Amino acid sequence: MAEIIAITSQKGGVGKTTTAVNLAASLAILERKTLLVDMDPQGSIAASFRMSEADIKSGMYQVFVNKLPLSDAVIDVGLSDLYIVPTNIHDETEEIEFFRYNMDFDLLKKILHPHRALYEYIIIDCPPSLGSPTINAINAADSLIIPVQSEYYSLKALGKFIRLVRQISSKYNPSLTFKGFLVTMYDKRIKKNQENLDKLRYSLKKTVFDTTIPRNAKLAEAPSVGRPVALFDIGSPGALGYLQLAEEIITSNSK
Repeated sequence: MAEIIAITSQKGGVGKTTTAVNLAASLAILERKTLLVDMDPQGSIAASFRMSEADIKSGMYQVFVNKLPLSDAVIDVGLSDLYIVPTNIHDETEEIEFFRYNMDFDLLKKILHPHRALYEYIIIDCPPSLGSPTINAINAADSLIIPVQSEYYSLKALGKFIRLVRQISSKYNPSLTFKGFLVTMYDKRIKKNQENLDKLRYSLKKTVFDTTIPRNAKLAEAPSVGRPVALFDIGSPGALGYLQLAEEIITSNSK
């Protein structure tokens, strides 16, 4: 039975989609069958695999709006054990329609439920906001991963975001848990980064992952070649970071 993990953050630029793509790929490399679902209308998941509109016949838009079976939108990206469902939204009209259908906050949960037996992990990439697609993902998920930078403004906004997520989950999904807070773009050479990481771990205790994702050029370059970083440069610090995160998640689930 798959664990459904939503990757969410109210702040853009913290590595949310990077985390979704590279965590999913790392789980697949570790032989965990994984489905990556894009709920962000920007469609960055497909772009991370260099898929154009011509390459995608259907996605979450068709699943939500046209009632297409989810299995008909699943794409094999050529990595054993990794499959994706893109959003496939082409214009503002479709984006508005997608948000409107997401107002049924139980819809994604109903769509994913029959597929839980087919995968070990289902990873959901959410938009950088608490709009209806994110609420749908929160309702469907078993747990959340929240990427956060160890920088002042990122940490300042985190407390409010946690409170809002808890309010939403208490209403729609009381069993939801925080899988963990993931520090991204971390530079251990910067003293303030370490101080902020220490404060975060003091405040949030064991919900902060042991793994940190370093600031790494290969992570930024990987989407331009249409590959997760582990398939672009498996020895890079970014690739090793996400493989370590996947191992940490697998280990925590086995306890």
